Amino acid sequence: MLLIHGWGGQGAQWTALLPALAERFQVLVADLPGGPDAPLSGAVSMERLGQGVATLLRQAKLREVVIVGHSMGGPVMVEAALAAPDRISGLLGLDTLADRMFYGGSSAAEIAMRRTAFAADLVRQTRAMIFAIAALGTPEPVKEAICASVLRARPEDLLALRDALFAWRCGERLPRLAVPLRLLNSAEVTAAHARDPLPSLARVPQTVYGTGHFPQIESPDRLLPALLAELDQFGID
Repeated sequence: MLLIHGWGGQGAQWTALLPALAERFQVLVADLPGGPDAPLSGAVSMERLGQGVATLLRQAKLREVVIVGHSMGGPVMVEAALAAPDRISGLLGLDTLADRMFYGGSSAAEIAMRRTAFAADLVRQTRAMIFAIAALGTPEPVKEAICASVLRARPEDLLALRDALFAWRCGERLPRLAVPLRLLNSAEVTAAHARDPLPSLARVPQTVYGTGHFPQIESPDRLLPALLAELDQFGID
């Protein structure tokens, strides 16, 4: 199993789940470029990030890998599977792919407009976003810790990753997948998809785990049984 974090994140976000997952699986944790401990080098795209993951799987001679991708990690895992379908046996998205605003693809003009608005006060915008997408019952110190971790990344990297995410088009990439895909999403993302469905997800199984965008941090004990139930659907031991 390979765990991939989201925008501005790091592998340590999965820490609370690792002991239980390690009882059943060989668990690998990615630290994508652009996070607080891995600055970007050169141009970035979801395709390039996914190809990097695929290269690592080949170099490690790993096969039958199930990837769990959180948030921006969803597009990255899709691109990894497109680049190395022979190495991957399943994809499980965690609060990802089903919200057209983030994964449907945006025009260059819209991406530029979003960048300008976000960059005007990146710290305030990042904090406001994280507080808005966390569960209402999540303690303030937990949300503050998530903000602090993300804001350790370089501002230019956070902006470049946002641009790359908004440029990625779910509807163009998912039909090319040759491996099974399942989604374990929050009630909020599920509602967003119900309001404006993405046709490419029409046949993708989607399960709701509860609320909050960071369940691996906010409520790992509640997430774990739902995560294991979804992994069971891939028939892995």
